[in-house]
Amino acid sequence: MEKLIEAMKQGKVFLIGEFRGAKTDVIRYVDKKTGQASAFTATNYLVERPGALEVAMISQQVGDGTVDPTTIKVTAQKGKVYAFELSGMERVRGVFKARMPQGAEPLPI
Repeated sequence: MEKLIEAMKQGKVFLIGEFRGAKTDVIRYVDKKTGQASAFTATNYLVERPGALEVAMISQQVGDGTVDPTTIKVTAQKGKVYAFELSGMERVRGVFKARMPQGAEPLPI
């Protein structure tokens, strides 16, 4: 809790919610400027916001370049409440989507 308070004093934004699950995948795309195929590894967290009856999808890039998704361990436990640091957010077709900074960890509440 002290880490959370200290980070909030620094102006960081958090979403607090109940962790429901996570999945790590390799995301492949084509760079529009260069036409080159690229890929990166990302972990997608599913978080239920208490009181709002809403689910948030939070994505986080893992490592530099592509990392084998089977080597990534998610330490959060299903059903527990965590604070997720956010670096950006948007609502897409009614779904709240956000991004976590690389290297940030969910903080237990």
